Amino acid sequence: MFDRNDIKVSFVKEKYETRGNEIRCTLKYVIKVPEFFRSTHDTTVGAVFDLGTHTATGVAICNDRDEFNKQLGRDIANVRAEAKAYRDAQRLVKKYVEVAARGYYEIVQAFDAKADYIQRHDAEYLAELVR
Repeated sequence: MFDRNDIKVSFVKEKYETRGNEIRCTLKYVIKVPEFFRSTHDTTVGAVFDLGTHTATGVAICNDRDEFNKQLGRDIANVRAEAKAYRDAQRLVKKYVEVAARGYYEIVQAFDAKADYIQRHDAEYLAELVR
């Protein structure tokens, strides 16, 4: 069974730019989720699917009345970028699960149609056998 710890957001690179009283933090990150679509012959446990590398940017602007503090600005920009990354990750993970659920539903529907056909066929065949 999967739990919340099976979904990972990993930050792979951060970049800071300072322009006047503005600091920008750009984070590159990767989202990995448990792989739902596995071959029935594949017994790999703990396989993950990579939702790709993404970018989020956070900005900190020093108020004219405050004293500019580069480290504080970096920290604020970083936290804002990380929050954006997690919002984006939530959206992408939900979309992935939605697609996975739809895929499983379609597999079940196809199986139901096959099972119904076989049951009808077997009932007809049985009726012929007992005549």
